[in-house]
Amino acid sequence: MKSKIPNVNASAEIIVNASIDQVWQVLAVEFGDIGKWASGVDASEGSGAAINGSSCSERACKICATGFSDTKERITIYDKDGYLLEYTLFHGLPGFVKDAFNTWQLHPKDNTTTHVKAHTEMRATGLMGFLMKGFMTRSTQKVLNAMCEELKYYVENGEPHPNKVKAIAKYNRKKK
Repeated sequence: MKSKIPNVNASAEIIVNASIDQVWQVLAVEFGDIGKWASGVDASEGSGAAINGSSCSERACKICATGFSDTKERITIYDKDGYLLEYTLFHGLPGFVKDAFNTWQLHPKDNTTTHVKAHTEMRATGLMGFLMKGFMTRSTQKVLNAMCEELKYYVENGEPHPNKVKAIAKYNRKKK
């Protein structure tokens, strides 16, 4: 966390059977396109000036989880040489969450395998933050694990994970 100590932390890791550049392309260069592969995002759209080779610096996400608002996120670190991506959620957080950062770090295992690490930090405040931080930690952990699995599947197979396919079908039924 940048200025305050976070009280909600979650981390996930996964090995992707693809080169680091293939994973970086989907995760960072195509930052605005998370809606193509993440089941928790119905749709996404990038905006803002490109940073060091990214397609954009911000994205808006239409969230499909009940009870969650649509979000806007802004890249805060885009290090293409170090394969480090960090972004902050600046719109759509519950009122008791003051800061939220996601960090993704890629490490090559060899030319065809990449170690992906994801970490989320949030600062929940007030009575509601105190009451909700355990639930938020568990649910954020679950979301990070799913995102890693869905990223892996998308990069390795060139198509959305079955969870994303189900989410698309559910979203399309709701729209009718």
